[in-house]
Amino acid sequence: MAPALAIAVLLDDDLLTFNRVIGVVRRRNVPITGIAMGASEAPGVSRLNFTMQADDASADRLVQQLRKTFGVRAAAMFPAADAVTREIALIKVRSGANRADLLAVVSRCEARVVDESAGAWIVEVAGDAARTEGCIQALERFGILEIVRSSAVAIRGAASSSPSPAVNNPSEAVL
Repeated sequence: MAPALAIAVLLDDDLLTFNRVIGVVRRRNVPITGIAMGASEAPGVSRLNFTMQADDASADRLVQQLRKTFGVRAAAMFPAADAVTREIALIKVRSGANRADLLAVVSRCEARVVDESAGAWIVEVAGDAARTEGCIQALERFGILEIVRSSAVAIRGAASSSPSPAVNNPSEAVL
């Protein structure tokens, strides 16, 4: 199996640019395992992160094509192993008579209860995929009613690059 790679793209904060980027990814038919988009440190610029299982050559061709796409300020690829990756999950579980047991599992998972009612609790867990999976498995015995899970977001590790100068000039960003 190919190694997990993270792709980071800084793009203009408009739907047309986002559509162009997704079109490039779709046409290349790359195996995306997760995608997340949000604001970047610069106003008017969004950051798109996605993870994929592909060889370096395929991912590099995709990054080169993304860099040529109108509205893309910067694009970079890096191994997911060299990045800090996090995802978030909200897990709705039944809140039965085992309140103390449920709180113990939540504490052990380093999660937190963000909402509770007489019939259900919503637990939030943030971390890498293994932590999220472990927490979901630990909560299964209480009866999971619903799970909402984000895709992983990734940033190059602190030792891999210097801080990004993207605040003033996104085109010079170090992704």
